[in-house]
Amino acid sequence: MNSPLILTVTQLNSYARSVVEQDSILNNVFVIGEISNFVDHYRSGHLYMSIKDSQSVISAVMFASNASRLKFRPENGMSVIIRGRVSIYERDGRYQLYIDDMQ
Repeated sequence: MNSPLILTVTQLNSYARSVVEQDSILNNVFVIGEISNFVDHYRSGHLYMSIKDSQSVISAVMFASNASRLKFRPENGMSVIIRGRVSIYERDGRYQLYIDDMQ
């Protein structure tokens, strides 16, 4: 009988992140949904939001380098198509969508 592996919370989150990031579908995914909880961090240039549909929601972030290329200003209630990747923010153990492009 094998002994159970004992992990710290940090080790568990790190391992889960590596598993998610190795998935070819989650590494380059298109998602359609509606923007909610939009926050523009003016100092950093990062955009934080939730993307939702009628049944679910996911947290999302668009870093300044990608946000600076947008040809429009995102707003709550806006329907968008997002290209990005899914990962886990290790500190909080929360999975989220990292946005590369938005239309």
